[in-house]
Amino acid sequence: MGGLRRYLLATVSVAAFSTGALAADIPARVPVKAPAPVVVPSTWAGFYIGINAGAAWNRAKFTDLGDQGGFAYAFPVGTTFWSPDKAGFTGGGQAGYNFQTGNVVYGLEADIDWVNSKASFSAPAPIFGGGVTALASSKLEWMATVRGRLGVTLSPTLLYVTGGWAIAHFEDVFGLSGAGAPNAPNNFSSSKTRSGWTVGGGIEHMLARNWTVKVEALYADFGSWTVAAPFGSNASRNYSSRFEHEVVTVRGGLNYKW
Repeated sequence: MGGLRRYLLATVSVAAFSTGALAADIPARVPVKAPAPVVVPSTWAGFYIGINAGAAWNRAKFTDLGDQGGFAYAFPVGTTFWSPDKAGFTGGGQAGYNFQTGNVVYGLEADIDWVNSKASFSAPAPIFGGGVTALASSKLEWMATVRGRLGVTLSPTLLYVTGGWAIAHFEDVFGLSGAGAPNAPNNFSSSKTRSGWTVGGGIEHMLARNWTVKVEALYADFGSWTVAAPFGSNASRNYSSRFEHEVVTVRGGLNYKW
């Protein structure tokens, strides 16, 4: 009986020793790390489309040029009698394409915007010495541009300058009303689509790979034009009025890019 006990103890000791030795030979488990996420570098290159909204100032000048003989229509000849600077809401959309070389971004953008800017004017016409009122109004209905853009990236932010061609539609009216002169409140009427040039700049920020927001300001000059009309008993006498327009736009935009 004692021999059997000694045999069992020896067997258990050998088994325990063998198990410990095998465990010592097994290498420790190394923690497995998840693969690092693939970071896709952000780029400004590619096509984009978006919407914008802001304010547009229709800055006009109305000048009474009189007639060929130097006779005034309502104000002294050559008088710029009204210079409205009327702001209105503007909203629309834009589309463009960017190229990128290093931190330099360049491309082309086109936009078209509806504008709600209308101003009116009423004042005594000094040429008639009372009883006659000069009336005028100016309205900017829409504006579109095609512009080049050139900028530099600062991390996810782009600073840029822009310039190119602009086109807009204006409705201008100038005339007289009152008992002292023939009623002609629309004597000089111009509904005209004008082209000009534009320049400006802005800042654009990349919210995500496909989304950007921007704030920009544009100045556009549409030059001047003259409207002539007969007036009074001598219909062969043409009086003239000159209209001039500049537009300043400040707006924000949201773009989706591919």
